[in-house]
Amino acid sequence: MTTTTAQAGFAKVTSPYPEEQELLDPALAAPTPYQAAQLRQKASHWLSRAQKELHDAIFARDGSEASLDRFASARAELDSAETWALRVAEAFSRRRD
Repeated sequence: MTTTTAQAGFAKVTSPYPEEQELLDPALAAPTPYQAAQLRQKASHWLSRAQKELHDAIFARDGSEASLDRFASARAELDSAETWALRVAEAFSRRRD
């Protein structure tokens, strides 16, 4: 997974690994061509990992609570990765306009 889970009171809090801290706000990234390409590559890598995790979770489902949790977690991670990829695309398309 690309996220870690920590217990905070009664709610679980999810936070990105340090390597993904810069991905939180694409508008803050410097708009140089090298940095734009690097940011797109990281978003693509995150999306690919999330898709693989979901694929693995789908085929590992056996009806147990643990497998259902794994599937739900993988689906949420893929949703986050897809949202991030769209945010990156929007941020750089606005800069070109």
